[in-house]
Amino acid sequence: MHPPFLYVLGERVELLGALALWLVIILRWPTARRSHQQKMLLIAVIGIAGSITVYLDPVTAALNSTFTFAESCGLFMNAWGVLSSALILDFVLAAMSRRHPWLIYGPMVLTIAALIVLNDTIAPHAGCVTTEAVPWYSPFWWLLVAAHLVGTIPCAVLCMRYGRRARDDRPLRTGLLLLAAGFTSSSVFWAVVLAFLLARPAWLGALFPLNIGLTAWLMTAGVCMPLALTIRRTARNTSALWRLHPLWRDLTEAVPHVTLERPHTRIRTVLGGPQAIHLRLYRQVIEVRDVLLILKDYVRPEVMEHARRHVTSQDLPEEQIEPAITACWLRAALLAKTAAATPQPNPLATERPTHDGLRSETDFLLAVLRARTLPAVRSFELPPDARTHHASATTTK
Repeated sequence: MHPPFLYVLGERVELLGALALWLVIILRWPTARRSHQQKMLLIAVIGIAGSITVYLDPVTAALNSTFTFAESCGLFMNAWGVLSSALILDFVLAAMSRRHPWLIYGPMVLTIAALIVLNDTIAPHAGCVTTEAVPWYSPFWWLLVAAHLVGTIPCAVLCMRYGRRARDDRPLRTGLLLLAAGFTSSSVFWAVVLAFLLARPAWLGALFPLNIGLTAWLMTAGVCMPLALTIRRTARNTSALWRLHPLWRDLTEAVPHVTLERPHTRIRTVLGGPQAIHLRLYRQVIEVRDVLLILKDYVRPEVMEHARRHVTSQDLPEEQIEPAITACWLRAALLAKTAAATPQPNPLATERPTHDGLRSETDFLLAVLRARTLPAVRSFELPPDARTHHASATTTK
């Protein structure tokens, strides 16, 4: 590829990456600020985002036309880069429980002051420090590069270290490793700067925007991981809430006193934020489970055994057997409840549910809902003695 093409491609990747990174930071901030560690990490990422942003051509042009300080060969950008490195290093030390702000921000101020002084004294004939006017061995370049690497390299190592430890939490592991790759990419950028100062190849200078853009997208992916998980979890809960509503409606109409609030319409139920959706699903599952416990008293143990024999005699997959059995005795219980039969304590009602998590409970109840349409469930009939019992109970009432 030709250097001009690489540069133009890199500018586009850089611009889109910076916009995506700031968008994710804004979306993550409300939840990240509740956790000190997450807030410190996000502040470190904000430092990187700021460094990327000030190198965008439209931002650089705006700074040059606004601030006199910015006209001094990118001193504003360099000063912000040193500040971002301090923010990153502050996060690293805080994560290691060795945070001493004065050890970080004191040297930061001295470094920025040194860069300003060097800019005015090291190349007086050129007016300021540039790659054309000042050679690679100038202390200006080494101080600037060291100021960045002292923040990005430890942060990359820290994210890599904790990412490799999080073996049981795959999303956390992926997010930390992506952030480690982002900080590594930022470190590579300054290594490329040194290589460019030494050899001055045009194609290497054309890689600057592409390298910065890659850093932005890696940071975006790492910061976005919790947000993506929240979106995925909310979408799954919303779908489950929508699909479970018919079963919840049928059961709570039969036993209305289990509901904690006035029932909403199906559309109204799935409207709201992630926390609201989660709480509604949790409440709906509990209410359905309460109704199932109540309706068990309307079914005799022999009816449940008959339902089990009926379902197991059918050619059903293993995962459909238990939901189909529940759907069968539930159908008998609703008929008895509608016929105003007298509930009798059912010894099986004290059994603990086999599903102990919200997701597994939801999946089981959705399987029961689907099982209600199976031919094996629709063909289920009460045994003759149970029909006689129900009929006599109804007559007594």
